Amino acid sequence: MSYFKKIVECLNGMTFITKYAGSSAQGGKRAPKSKPTPKQKEQYNIRKAVERLYYTLLCNFRPGDYNLVFTYPAKTVMTIAEGKEIFGRFLRLYRDYCKKQGYACDYVYNTEIGQGGNVHHHCILHSRKDREIIEDLWDKAGGGEIQYRKNSKLWANYDWYGLAQYLVDKTKGGKLPDTHIPGERRYITSKGLKKPKIRLERIDAERWNKPKAPKGYELIPDSIRSGTDELTGGNFIKYAMRRLI
Repeated sequence: MSYFKKIVECLNGMTFITKYAGSSAQGGKRAPKSKPTPKQKEQYNIRKAVERLYYTLLCNFRPGDYNLVFTYPAKTVMTIAEGKEIFGRFLRLYRDYCKKQGYACDYVYNTEIGQGGNVHHHCILHSRKDREIIEDLWDKAGGGEIQYRKNSKLWANYDWYGLAQYLVDKTKGGKLPDTHIPGERRYITSKGLKKPKIRLERIDAERWNKPKAPKGYELIPDSIRSGTDELTGGNFIKYAMRRLI
């Protein structure tokens, strides 16, 4: 008997462990396998996209970096494609600015339609005390205001999974129409972003032990969850650890 262990190491000291099996690694039988429904496939794809974005944020951004909403003047009517074109102009201006200053031009963004039908953009950028410059570049690109809220900066506990969910799920939990185009990327990243280190190991054992952090790490209790994979029917357990400073 054996199971697989997936290890995802992010650059900020967070490590994510997933142990999964296609049979009885926990002493239980594999759930009957059936062909997944389109809804199950969609939920699975969304969950994987959220995880990838979460790891990307952890590897490339820090607490205090900007989490901004780029908007347009009231009553502006445009398509998502038109909005993307305007935001593309902003990014070209922003790249030129970063290059002149010797900054890394890192970003993650999406384009979506809000409850009032208005196109807007969510964007994660490094904070370099350059808010006024970013506002000026957005105005030159043809945009409106940039919204600043209580959560306009990434918070210090690195608990950004909810933010990743928010950016990936354009329906906002089913509250809005789904404007996602099948096959289209749910969010856009700049080139050259750092990626997590991922390893897959096969463990020869009858069952997995309870989650335990090795020396130099601490287990994040709220991260532990287990269940059955909706597509494969295999059991899994997931948890996260944080490197001690």
